Amino acid sequence: MEVKLLRVTEEGLALVANAARVSGLSSMRDTEAIVKLITDNDYSSVLEHICFTFDIAGISVALSRELLEHRIASHTARSTRYNEERGFEYYIPEGLKGDDEAMRIYREAMSHAEEAYVRLRGLGIGREEARYVLPMALHTHYVVTMNVRSLINFFMLRLCVRASPEMRELAMRMYKICAREYPVIFARIWCRGFTLGVCPENKARPAKCPFIGIITNKGVVKRKFEVEARRIIEKELAKRS
Repeated sequence: MEVKLLRVTEEGLALVANAARVSGLSSMRDTEAIVKLITDNDYSSVLEHICFTFDIAGISVALSRELLEHRIASHTARSTRYNEERGFEYYIPEGLKGDDEAMRIYREAMSHAEEAYVRLRGLGIGREEARYVLPMALHTHYVVTMNVRSLINFFMLRLCVRASPEMRELAMRMYKICAREYPVIFARIWCRGFTLGVCPENKARPAKCPFIGIITNKGVVKRKFEVEARRIIEKELAKRS
C-alpha cells in the first residue's frame, strides 16, 4: 500500500478562521485558538473549506468498496473495464500469513482467477465481461478528495482497533499526512473514543483497545444519567403537546 498527498488547501487555518468570524466569532482574533475551539466543540462545517486529495495505490477492491461508504468525498478508481488485469497483484489478509496451508489455498484461488481471466480474454471476451472472475483481493489504484470534516469522521471510525486491518492501515497512513499538514486540527482527533471522550463501541470493544482503563465506555456513562435525563425529555415533550 502506498499513499501520497496530491494536493491540500493552502493556508487552510486562516481560511477556516475567517469563515468562522463570518459565522460570529469576530471577538476571537487568534487563528489557532479559533480552529482549536471549532475542532473541540465540533463546530465542524467551516472545516469543510480545507480539502485533501490522496493518491492511493496497492489497496484491494474490497477496501475500495468500503471507501465508498464515505460518501461526502470525490472518488476515482482504476477501471477494470478499460484496463488489462493479466498478472494482477493482490492483497493478502494478515490472518492468513504464517499459516502455510491457508496461504497455499489462497494463492491457488488467486492463480485460478487469473487463469480464468486470461483464458476468457484469449477467447476474445472483452475486459468488461472477463473482469467478473477477478477477486475482491485484486489490487486497485484510487484517488480520493475529502474535506477535513469528512476526514475527521473517517478517522474516528477507521482508526478504531475494530476496523478491518487493511482499512486501519490506510487510515493510519492518511492520518500521518493530515497531521503533518495541519497538526492543530488532527492532534485533537483519533478514534471515536479519543475524540469524543467516551467509547461508543461498548461491549463490542476488544481487549486490545489501547484506551481501556483510560476512556470509559459510552454505555457506562449513559447509565449514570439516563433515567433522570429521560424524565427531562418527557417534560420537554409534554410542554409541546
